[in-house]
Amino acid sequence: MAVASWREMSEFEHFVQFCETDAFLAQSVSKFISAGLMKGDATIILATQAHRESIEEHLIADGLAVTVARARGRYISLDAATTLPQIMAGDSIDPVRFNKVIGNIIKQAAKGSRNVRVFGELVALLWADGNRAAAIQLEELWNDLARRHSFSLFCAYPMAGFDGDAYGKEFAEICRQHARVIPGESYTTLNDADERLLAITLLQQKSNSLNAAIAERKRVEAALQESEARFRFMAESMPQKIFTARPNGDVDYFNPQWIEFTGLSFEEIRDWGWTQFVHPDDVEENVRRWQQSIASGEPFYFEHRFRAANGVYRWHISRAIPMRDAQGAITMWIGSNTDIDEQKRQEERKDEFISMASHELKTPVTSLKGFAHILHNRLKKRDDDESLRFLASINKQLTRLTKLINDLLDITRVQQGNLLYEEEHFDLDALAQETVENLQAGTPTHQLLFEGGTAALVYGDTDRIGQVLTNLIINAVKYSPAADRVMIRLSQDADNVMVSVQDFGIGIDGAYQKRIFERFYQVPDPTERTYPGLGMGLYISSEIIKHHHGHIRVESQKGAGSTFSFSLPVATE
Repeated sequence: MAVASWREMSEFEHFVQFCETDAFLAQSVSKFISAGLMKGDATIILATQAHRESIEEHLIADGLAVTVARARGRYISLDAATTLPQIMAGDSIDPVRFNKVIGNIIKQAAKGSRNVRVFGELVALLWADGNRAAAIQLEELWNDLARRHSFSLFCAYPMAGFDGDAYGKEFAEICRQHARVIPGESYTTLNDADERLLAITLLQQKSNSLNAAIAERKRVEAALQESEARFRFMAESMPQKIFTARPNGDVDYFNPQWIEFTGLSFEEIRDWGWTQFVHPDDVEENVRRWQQSIASGEPFYFEHRFRAANGVYRWHISRAIPMRDAQGAITMWIGSNTDIDEQKRQEERKDEFISMASHELKTPVTSLKGFAHILHNRLKKRDDDESLRFLASINKQLTRLTKLINDLLDITRVQQGNLLYEEEHFDLDALAQETVENLQAGTPTHQLLFEGGTAALVYGDTDRIGQVLTNLIINAVKYSPAADRVMIRLSQDADNVMVSVQDFGIGIDGAYQKRIFERFYQVPDPTERTYPGLGMGLYISSEIIKHHHGHIRVESQKGAGSTFSFSLPVATE
């Protein structure tokens, strides 16, 4: 057999076989033991129970009388796992115990001047257990023992135990401790010399490739270490609070600014420990949005309050984006947290001013409208048409001013959570039809075309939903001056009714669409600056729809018009 010429093996040789499979190991050892038994040698097996049983099955299959050989002391089979502790002292081999235990076994087998063959798996057990130093020590002790007792020793290691560049030096040392090294079966089972030369050539090529791959890996690792050091330097130098997280959301890094701000150690706030300094009113929504980003891979964005070391909560805006590998899998999250507490305080002061100014303006405007009504009646009696035209212009501006004041009051109420709703079941189709008819009467430039229907009841505030639809239609007319129509469509699915308003006007660039429903947001496009507005209507509409557990969105393309849509849940009886 090409495994090794066991009959020609020196009677006093220490060699090692590297095996790729247990089956090949059992077959190889059985040939070694079989050759010895047929020559009249004594044989010793120090192996695991499973290997001993497999070797014995091969011997019996080859026609050897194992039972007779055992009875005559020529076949000794011992459990390596039981024998190993007898020669150990802590994590090392005790030379005295080794010589006594193993030496006595060999001396017993050699009675009658018999040659002795040993298969030993003790070194393989030590290696598999990670005790590499003891394995090499044991190889040295076997060599020392061979100087006092004559025997041939067959050692074996699984080749898989040497995967990786880290074992190169120790692998070479093991080979040096043996008189002969037998490669794994992928080489030794090749019978043809040309096949073996080809195998050697391929192994050399693979070795060169592995060396190149190892060098590249080390270069990449060095680059990664340098990149990480650079990232940490930047993260720890900037004033912002920085964090990183694993793909599952566990935070694994906070820069020193976090430790200074919270007064807590990294170990206290790592993973999900950071929730302890989030304001109790913000924690649930914070965690929900973070988990949603982790599950979807979408960037994280949230405004919330963090408790400082002095116990005071400060507003922060948090953002996090995922980093992905070449296959698109998320490898980590990088996030920043910016203190916006002063900005929030300014917004609160601005809201207070708007609320106060709106209330203060409402009374004189109401008085002006009352006096204008009286003046209108007097001028009408005098048939003063020119003065009536002037008064009509005044009334028009008063109406615009009243709407502006009401919008400001609505924004204040939304911010304070005090926007009033009078909710009831109502017919959405009827509301939409009535709103379109009323607006059409005052819109000579555009046809308001109504399509579809739902025949569904909605539970909510009729006036507030009408306010949303009115705002969307007025915007559609305002931002499509060159068009002559606006489409209003109603539809329904199993759970929701949908309302959409489509114009054929200037459209909205995709870069601005995400912020279109923010308070006071105006698209920073020079082409839209000619259209007046304070950016309140869409914000109020969005908040009204949210209150009704619905959704509002926009679809638009620059120069091709816009479609604003909102959905509401169908009322359950």
